[in-house]
Amino acid sequence: MSNRKQKRDRNSRDRDRDRDRDRDRDRRRRNDDEDLSPARSKKSRNDDGPVKDPSKATREDWGLDKKDDEEKKKKELAKPDYGKSGKLEKSKQAKKNGIALKHVEPPNAALPNKRWRIYVFKEEEIISTLHIHRQSCFLIGRESRVADIRTDHVSCSKQHAVIQFKYKGKTDEAGNTVAEICPYILDLNSSNGTFLNKKKIESRRYYELLPQDLLNFGSSSRDYVLLVTKDDEK
Repeated sequence: MSNRKQKRDRNSRDRDRDRDRDRDRDRRRRNDDEDLSPARSKKSRNDDGPVKDPSKATREDWGLDKKDDEEKKKKELAKPDYGKSGKLEKSKQAKKNGIALKHVEPPNAALPNKRWRIYVFKEEEIISTLHIHRQSCFLIGRESRVADIRTDHVSCSKQHAVIQFKYKGKTDEAGNTVAEICPYILDLNSSNGTFLNKKKIESRRYYELLPQDLLNFGSSSRDYVLLVTKDDEK
């Protein structure tokens, strides 16, 4: 009797053990199926956050460095500039004896129709007489290769100033507008200035000259006095 009971208990334990083994095997199979399911895979792919729309992705989303942006900026800065550089205008600048002139005559420049002269004084003595009615423009300065009127004083610039004759509209006694050719003085951005009747004039601005006007250049003590002579005088 006792042997039969022992055998029955042993069979019962074996059945329980087999049942537990089958239950564990079923549990492991279900876990494996869940790991391979589409829902599980989608969840694992989205662990780092929601998937962004590719059309709205930024450079960082695509893994591009800031260096790429810097290189792009450098390339944009290095693009050719087709704006005016001034070299073409400089190449067209008037020259004399291979030297570029600071002054170009205006469109209304004209040859004087009166006999204008400049008397050069040093202290009280006339040291030179300049006939300035033979051309429309006279360049004043230290550069002998371009100057029409030489000023040797060290305070004078190489191209110091210019006397320019040009047309000017005037009203006569009858009220009619007539064209008259008048002389003008123009300072060419000189270092020490040009003086009209002992007053310094502005650079790059025309000042009309009248008979008996006095000109000085830089710190030179020489006086340049303008006079107009009669037509019959030579």
